[in-house]
Amino acid sequence: MNQGSNNLMVIDDVIPEGSLKESKTLEELRQRERELADFIENASLGLHWVGADGTILWANQAELDLLGYTREEYVGRNITEFHADREVIDDILQRLTNKETLHDYEARLKCKDGSVRHVLINSNVMWEEDKFVHTRCFTRDVTERRRAEVELLKSRSQLEELLAREQVARAEAERRRDFTRLVLEDAPIAIGVMEGPDHRFLLVNRQTCELTGFSEEQFVGRTHAEVVPEADKVVGPILDRVYTTGLSETQEIDVDLPKGRRQLLVTWTALPGTDGRLGSVLYLSLDITDRKLAEEAVRESERQLRTLADAVPQLVWMADADGYIFWYNERWYDYTGTTPEQMEGWGWQSVHDPELLPRVVKRWKASLETGEPFEMEFPLKGVDGVFRWFLTRVNPLRDSQGHIVRWFGTNTDVDEQRRTAEELREANRLKDEFLATVSHELRTPLTAILGWAHLLRAGQVDEKNVVGALETIERNARAQSQLIDDLLDVSRIITGKLRLDVRQIDPGSFIESAIEALRPAAEAKDVRIQKVMDTGVVSVAGDPARLQQVVWNLLSNAIKFTPKGGRVQVRLERINSHIEIAVSDTGAGIKPEFLPHVFERFRQADQKTTREHGGLGLGLAIVRHLVELHGGTVQADSPGEGQGATFVVNLPIVPVYQKDNLAERVHPAARDILTSYDCPERLDGLKVLVVDDEVDTREVFRVSIAHCGAEVVTAGSAQEALEAIEKEQPNLLISDIGMPGEDGYELIRKVRALPSGRGGKIPAIALTAYARTEDRLRALRAGYQMHISKPVELAELVAVMASLIQRSDKIE
Repeated sequence: MNQGSNNLMVIDDVIPEGSLKESKTLEELRQRERELADFIENASLGLHWVGADGTILWANQAELDLLGYTREEYVGRNITEFHADREVIDDILQRLTNKETLHDYEARLKCKDGSVRHVLINSNVMWEEDKFVHTRCFTRDVTERRRAEVELLKSRSQLEELLAREQVARAEAERRRDFTRLVLEDAPIAIGVMEGPDHRFLLVNRQTCELTGFSEEQFVGRTHAEVVPEADKVVGPILDRVYTTGLSETQEIDVDLPKGRRQLLVTWTALPGTDGRLGSVLYLSLDITDRKLAEEAVRESERQLRTLADAVPQLVWMADADGYIFWYNERWYDYTGTTPEQMEGWGWQSVHDPELLPRVVKRWKASLETGEPFEMEFPLKGVDGVFRWFLTRVNPLRDSQGHIVRWFGTNTDVDEQRRTAEELREANRLKDEFLATVSHELRTPLTAILGWAHLLRAGQVDEKNVVGALETIERNARAQSQLIDDLLDVSRIITGKLRLDVRQIDPGSFIESAIEALRPAAEAKDVRIQKVMDTGVVSVAGDPARLQQVVWNLLSNAIKFTPKGGRVQVRLERINSHIEIAVSDTGAGIKPEFLPHVFERFRQADQKTTREHGGLGLGLAIVRHLVELHGGTVQADSPGEGQGATFVVNLPIVPVYQKDNLAERVHPAARDILTSYDCPERLDGLKVLVVDDEVDTREVFRVSIAHCGAEVVTAGSAQEALEAIEKEQPNLLISDIGMPGEDGYELIRKVRALPSGRGGKIPAIALTAYARTEDRLRALRAGYQMHISKPVELAELVAVMASLIQRSDKIE
């Protein structure tokens, strides 16, 4: 359809058909239509008609020019596409549908070039028989007017901001003047201004008058030399320099004033005049006479305090008000092995445990901020590298005005008290667990024993059930016996009194003995025991009874937790320099979260009162200790509950080389160990101190080490060892750990506390049956350089001794 027909369509819509009939002639009407269409098309206002569904039916050229679209790009599309704000056009259409007429409705239209125009819309709807035909919308562009309004608002806002700033600046100037007057009059220090070059007073504050005893009138207009002639002898040259150079000066001065001799801390500052040249000098003067007297009193008190502090057993130190430690007593340096230069200021952090140090620093800084006394327990590292726990207390020292001038601190050694308290707590906890479990496990078999005994005595058991009753009593009595044996073994392990009768033995023999002892129990549950034995396994060094106990405990556990008809396998094989004994079952299995605790005393996977299996939870703990005493390891593995479990014991193989002539010279109990011995190194000229509470063990090491050329001294206790170190001055110390009275850890701590000239730095080896990783770390932390687990090949021991002596010689 062409342009003209579009316009005619519009006119047809505008003029009802009845009006055409009333026109004089059709030609006249057509002419009027053309004129009206031309007027609308070329009107300066944008016009467009929109249908009921929002479609644009027609638009004049002004509308198209306003938005930058061609007629084809505009007409036929939905009006919502050209409105920048959807909620606005929705509101417009809703209003028109409700037969409202819009007057200057503000909207934003999107142009083809991406810009947005602000317009005012006037519109109504043409209806025919209450049917929406189309809208008639007039669009007036007010973008430039809106821009001008925004600029006007912006200018107004800027003007208001400038006025507000001016008011703030005026108020700030007033505040500063008030503040200056307040500072000058109420300042706690003497303030004044003197005009040069003769330093004539221009103004002074109240504190200046109080300091000198003069009134303000006696100052103003007079020179410094006229008012305070005696003080001018000291101050006059300073005023001249400041006035001449313009450089500020601060000094402590002693001056004679009308109120007496005073010590002052004074700052003089040159002030420029109105012409920019130096015109006057400002002074700020603080009377520090009382503070100086107080500081001298504190210094005298500190001298007396230091003398006293050097005589007490605690570590003592002092810090200034900011926490800067400036003095320690001699005991501090003796314990830490540090120097004053290393400890200066905050250098004390180097002797603290790095893990606890942040908490210590935080607490110390909190005391510095609040002025509250400090109290805390934490470990400090000694000269031997070992940490000991100290109770630290720090109190503030205040002057007459209540200001903190010093901090006085003490560190009291509480290591033994903490260890004792911890041991008591642990002992109480274990005691409670122990008593509860023992009570249950002992009472359970007693119930059966007493019950059947009562029935038998009362004659209430018929003859055919007597044998079963007696078997029940015997079985429960044996269960009690086993519980008691386990308790005794654990007691020996805890107290370090469990001893091994070490000899060369065939592993197959103690494994067979354990299997045969438990075969009846397995057959009673219809559990099959399968043996897989490596015939090439050689002898091991160990206590046959204890190793049989290890296998018995593992096998007993496997049978107990394997259901009827299950299988238990015992496997023995040699792997390199170890033998491996594995006990596997098809039983209940072990939860993954319980595996790390399976060898701990009194720990059981099921600790409920409804548990299916009894026991004290000691069997596997005894296994672990016995295996470690033999220098071996034990591990547990299980895929999970209901999937069985495997326990693997590894024991070292000790090769045997016959040395009959040497073995005949030593105690019989040590002969099996010595027969495997060759000298890898000569130890001529070396004096060795061997410490062990077992006579046989001491004799073995005495003979074997002497065989390599060393002179050997022995001691049976820690006290004897300390006396031997003082008397014999050995070159090397070899000590057991588990000894009655004082153990090997306490011995080495006391040795390391000795001066180096009296044996404090002697190389030391811990030779012990405690072979766990934590045992080794504890020995090294205590002060030993090496940790060797029993049993040990003496050739290996001699090689370690030689290596340690060579290393010590290089360090020295």
